Amino acid sequence: MRTRLFILLLAGCLGIAAAKGAETVRLRKKDNGNIIEVEIVEVQADRVSFRMPGGERVYTIGWDSLDTGWIKQNSQAVWNEHELLVQPAPPEKKAEDVDDPFAKETPPADTKELLHNLASALNDKMRGVDPSSVTNFCRENGLDESAFWRGYDDLRKASGTYVEPKTARVKDSNRDLRPGERDPAGQLRESQLRAEAEKGRAIVTGIGYVRTLAEGGYKGRLAWQCLRNSADDRKGMVTRLRKYETLAGELAERAEKPEGKRDALVLRKLLGDVAASFERVSKENNTQEERLKSDCQSLLARLSAGR
Repeated sequence: MRTRLFILLLAGCLGIAAAKGAETVRLRKKDNGNIIEVEIVEVQADRVSFRMPGGERVYTIGWDSLDTGWIKQNSQAVWNEHELLVQPAPPEKKAEDVDDPFAKETPPADTKELLHNLASALNDKMRGVDPSSVTNFCRENGLDESAFWRGYDDLRKASGTYVEPKTARVKDSNRDLRPGERDPAGQLRESQLRAEAEKGRAIVTGIGYVRTLAEGGYKGRLAWQCLRNSADDRKGMVTRLRKYETLAGELAERAEKPEGKRDALVLRKLLGDVAASFERVSKENNTQEERLKSDCQSLLARLSAGR
């Protein structure tokens, strides 16, 4: 009897030790970009089950709702286990419980991790110029269409989304265009851009905006004009920057060492300044502020230093 009791107690202790020593990984959700720290319960071909650290409740989320590119790079153990699965399991019905473990992001451990997460968020897809209104965009901003495409290509190169354009074969290409007649090459570029958008491909990204605005010149001017015409992109940039400004403030409050606290506070101030500069961009304001260029240069320098 005593031997049996001892075995049961030993098994219980080992179970507790295993639970306490459970390995945590990080997952990133696709739609809001939030990153949380979890304990993996089970990985399947179409979904992953996990607990919050120290919790008992098991959550399930489909891989199609996760940022798989980010997970592949930053949580390789989970991704490798997913890749080993051959037979996909049948999709699981969504739970009726609305409790969402991704509602709040796991706080970053330090400013380096915060900047790494911000860099990921700035690589998310943004709207850019509406493919069906390139002509209106050029007219409203006093741009020649060929100049627009040259600047837009630079913005896409900075975003990492550039696609080599198709070339149009035009009869009588040497003749002058009639008044109001569009360049066939521009029409082809517009149709290509529309096709990319319909396929859900990223056209521009937040980091593309930051890089071109920091560079200034005609590239920065075109990026600024795109932001003026896209309320969604302006809101997206401000939302991301304000989110990480708040996280930097929370990091400063948790910091135990004075240098860690100072670094987090400096980063919070920088992100707040950049967000404020983006907030001043509007359809009604046709003056491009030099402050936006300077703030983007500072943000790029900090992102590079935080790698």
